[in-house]
Parts: sequence; C-alpha cells; structure tokens
Amino acid sequence: MLSHIRQEYSPDLAVSLVLHFSPLDQLQALLDSISRAAVEAELSCVEVICVDHSCDADYAARCKNFFEAYGAETDSENNLQISLLTPDTNRGYGAGHNLAITEVEGQFHLILNPDVELAPDALKLALDTLKKQHDIALLAPQGFSPSGEPDLLAKAYPSVWVLGLRSLAPNWVKTRWGGALARYEMRDLPNETALRPIMLASGCCMWVRRALFEDVGGFDESFFLYFEDYDLSLKLAAQGAVMEHRDIRIVHHGGGASRKGFRHILWFIGGASRFFNHWGWRWFG
Repeated sequence: MLSHIRQEYSPDLAVSLVLHFSPLDQLQALLDSISRAAVEAELSCVEVICVDHSCDADYAARCKNFFEAYGAETDSENNLQISLLTPDTNRGYGAGHNLAITEVEGQFHLILNPDVELAPDALKLALDTLKKQHDIALLAPQGFSPSGEPDLLAKAYPSVWVLGLRSLAPNWVKTRWGGALARYEMRDLPNETALRPIMLASGCCMWVRRALFEDVGGFDESFFLYFEDYDLSLKLAAQGAVMEHRDIRIVHHGGGASRKGFRHILWFIGGASRFFNHWGWRWFG
C-alpha cells in the first residue's frame, strides 16, 4: 500500500525505515528532521519508504492515517514522498530494508531507525562528502543521546567478552574492564579530523552507495535483528571505505538490547553467534 503516488524522477537520495509498533510521535519527529535537512541540502524531494513489520491491523491502520494526515498538514511545503509497505510477515530488520530499497531509485540510500533525528545539515554534509570522495562505500554519523551524551555508534571488531560486558555486566565490572570497552567503542583512537575510518557502523543511521549495496547482496536476511549492520559494514569494506563523519550528527533515542526484554536478548545472542560463525570468533579483547 502506497501513501503517495510516485513521481517520475531520479533522486540523489532515498530513505528507508523499518517500523515495529514504533511510536508515531517519534516517527513524526524523524520525518520533520528529514524534511528540514532536505531543505538545507536543497533537495526538492526525498523518497521515504516505511516498512511496517508490526503485522498488526490496528497499528497498520494508525500508520496509514498518520501518513495521510502528515501529508495533508505539510502539503504546501512537503518535500517528502512517503510510501508505506505492510508485508504479511516480519522477516527481520535487514529484510525490511532490502524490500524497501527495491521500491526506490537513487545513487545514495539512507538506512534509518524510526528512533533517530537528523541534524539540519546532516543530509547536506553526507551527500557532499559522498559526491567528493568516491571511495566511500558507507558513511556513518556521530550519535548523541537525547541528553547530549555521545552515543558511540562506531565500533571495532567485538569479542564475546566485551559484548557480555556491555550487555550484562554491572557497572563496577565495566569500570574494572574499561579499557576493553574503550577499544570496542573506539574511544582509544583519535577523532581529530572530520572523517575517520571505522570498522563497524550502526544500522540506526548509515548512508550507502546503492550500487555497492546491491553488489554485496544488501543485508544478509539470515540475521533477524542485531549484527546485520556489522555484517553489512564488513561486506562493504571490501568494496570501499567505511567512514564516520564527526560533523554529521544525529540524536538516537534507542539502543540496549538487554533493556528491551528476554526476546531481544535471544535475538542478540542469535545474531552474535551468526556474525562470529561467519567472520570469526574472538573470545577476549
């Protein structure tokens, strides 16, 4: 089901979101931030594909009404062309973005979580960087919490030990092994220039080159949730540079699998096992 009729044009940028009972007020904040950033980037229209994986008729109806109302309220100045897809089954986060990208065109694609807000200059900085530096396959922002604390989205290659520390250990244990956490969160490396190479980017916000994304097969759909972004980062690293831009900023309202309940912990463990089985196990460090 599409909330707007697609126009014939070839955009620089398209955006995809995967929803799962996502709060609609948070979604509105994200869309507003994309719209403001599109104005700053002088983009006349940005195509946004939302994939609803809630598989719930009531939530789907509320989403449909929300998008229709959003389009009506911003009709005179709307620079977003929003489509809503409602698959019958939830095949996972990566599968949702893979589905979305088949519905759009564009040289660059922005993969987003619905719990993110973009800074007004985020799209301009990202597109300018990607157009100037053709070796970049994936571009990531700097993340911040709603209170302004760094969110440390970029990561080094994980170990089983450090994942356990971050997810399950009490604070005193994290303090005792702070060096391992700092290395994983790349806090031990300088970040003095606008761009720095990173190993792993967060799927909450990443710009990818459409052609390279397709060349590597997109997200591996055997990951349901968690670690599909790390897997994609390593696949794209074989095609070009994976970089973080410290001046591209987002606010990230989410994160923390262990705080979301037992089901998320199981998804996290399953994703980690699949990642290590493919890319190599590291137990400590």
